[in-house]
Amino acid sequence: MSRKQENGTIPVVDLGQLGIDNEEEPCENEWRRVAEGIRSAFENIGFVYLSGHGIANEHVNRLVKASAKFFDLPQEKKEKYLRNKESYHGYVAVNSEKLDPSFQNEVRESYNIKNADGSFPDDEVPEFREASRDFLDSCNKLAHRIFSAMSLGLDLRRNFFSDAHRFLCREGNSSVARVLFYPPVPEDKLINSTRCGEHTDYGTLTLLFQDEIGGLQVYDRSGNWINADFIPGTVLVNIGDLLQLWTSGRFKATKHRVIIPEDEERRRKCRRSVVYFVHPDDSLLIEPLDGSKNFEPFTSRRYVEDRVAETYKMS
Repeated sequence: MSRKQENGTIPVVDLGQLGIDNEEEPCENEWRRVAEGIRSAFENIGFVYLSGHGIANEHVNRLVKASAKFFDLPQEKKEKYLRNKESYHGYVAVNSEKLDPSFQNEVRESYNIKNADGSFPDDEVPEFREASRDFLDSCNKLAHRIFSAMSLGLDLRRNFFSDAHRFLCREGNSSVARVLFYPPVPEDKLINSTRCGEHTDYGTLTLLFQDEIGGLQVYDRSGNWINADFIPGTVLVNIGDLLQLWTSGRFKATKHRVIIPEDEERRRKCRRSVVYFVHPDDSLLIEPLDGSKNFEPFTSRRYVEDRVAETYKMS
């Protein structure tokens, strides 16, 4: 079932037979129902909660627990695994990247996971690598289900978007998962600080698994910041700038941010989330789907390189 979208809300769409735990081919009516729900959400607010997705809770929980052990390590040990500038894989320290230059501090750490064969803190957290592998495998399956629904919703052949994302988590594709850690924020860090500045994402899709601490907000079409709260059993999916360009603005990339809670008790707690940023294959030439000349064609890799360079230039 789809939850009806009202102004200023993020809809919930039940994937039903499209969940990755369903091994049988979904019926045509199911494909169409989900395709319509996702299309409507992406046109109206750019975000959708997906329930019935089929990703096992244990895959997310194992990765969160493993990453928590990593983020608890001394800083000098974490910095042994700093982000590789070519693959984007590795550790990103507090304030290494800035999404909103109006803030002096963006109080978060992350570990980027390009694929499960990359550099990992195997000596310090041996379970981190396999937890990442299971998570990525599940997310890739789900992404392709969403791609098929998106294609149907746009009256494209069903494999259109899947064919543009053949190399997820392999060479030739810039998709990356991130485990994010937002530490407690002390009183002396409140001024000119946020957890994650307002931004839009770069690529095709973003899959987000968040905890109950809250703080994520989405800028709706009415010009209001609305809370994107944790809903048990769902993954929150949004589109990025590249897909907005690709669809000539039919699908909308929406600004979002993670604020520091006003409530002192919640502010003293850490926030954790796992995100998967999905990009087309690096060599794919992005052109407007409607045949317009709204922009000069560009490769997927060139676009993400430009956006990443801008983010780190501000830090």
